[in-house]
Amino acid sequence: MRLAKLSRIPSMIILFGYFAAQTFGIEATTNPVGVIQVTALGDSDTLVSLPLKQPAVFNGVVNSVSGADLTAEGSPGWAGDEWADSYYAFMRSGAAAGAYATILSNTANTLTLDVVSLEVDGPVATDSFSIHPFWTLDSLFPQGAGVHESPEHVDRQTELFFPSFAEGINLAAEATYYYIDGVFNKVGATLGVDYGGTIILPDSYFILRNNITTSTTVTFTGEVVMGDLSLPVIFQDQSEQDNIIGLQRPIEMTLDESGLSATFETGDQLLVWDHATADQNRLISSATIYTWDGAKWVKDGGVDDAGGDMVFTPGRGFIIRKAIAGEVDEDDWVNNPNYGN
Repeated sequence: MRLAKLSRIPSMIILFGYFAAQTFGIEATTNPVGVIQVTALGDSDTLVSLPLKQPAVFNGVVNSVSGADLTAEGSPGWAGDEWADSYYAFMRSGAAAGAYATILSNTANTLTLDVVSLEVDGPVATDSFSIHPFWTLDSLFPQGAGVHESPEHVDRQTELFFPSFAEGINLAAEATYYYIDGVFNKVGATLGVDYGGTIILPDSYFILRNNITTSTTVTFTGEVVMGDLSLPVIFQDQSEQDNIIGLQRPIEMTLDESGLSATFETGDQLLVWDHATADQNRLISSATIYTWDGAKWVKDGGVDDAGGDMVFTPGRGFIIRKAIAGEVDEDDWVNNPNYGN
């Protein structure tokens, strides 16, 4: 699932301790938090993903599941709908470890999640989970930090393109946002309406386009995911399928370390772009393309094994392009950390 439909520490990250969270039913264990900065060049598009989570507000264990409902062990005493819509449940252990789902509503001890059912390949009693707020435009760019404020609605100096999750490839943006007069506006919506609460999915990316020569810096302060991540990868039976993905890891990772090949069939591709070179409207022709040939990773049509390439860098989004398959379905890419628990 998305439950939904489903020690190389680089200089850019500073780990600075641990955070407190409401904890019930398990020994209090928390993950380190840190800071990561991503530079978005001027006159360029940067595919920005989320290398860190917003810190957990609750850690607990599963007592039971029924349909889309997850009941926590103990008596957490949540207020009604305290976590609705802007929070998600993240599974920290068990068969569903690394998956997440939006919380639609909650009672004092039960979460109703945005899933068809938790009873197939989902969490079970004694599995641990945590509750996290989604990153939003306002929490990632507080008071516009990290973007250029636009002087006019038609002169957008930074634009944020949120991707479509439709079928097919070369997908257009689903929504575009910009910062003006102290709030985030949405292109095509009523002017002045505040869209700062727009959610950024943990396993996706957005495109930050600077339309002037001055670069910006996006700063993430959050929790390091110390365990597995489970990322759904969709494939189709009538066309290739682009998957818009970001990997929540704070350090670099090679293709071989990523475990991605376990979900790949011959001809599936990974597309990444070099953000050190300024470019707008990044095309497939400017991407580095890694293809799984059934036994190894090859780069840009070559024949040598490229599995040792340090492809995944903190805060950089990428596209997984699945070849046409015999059915419409998804695989869960299970990504193990390449740093110690």
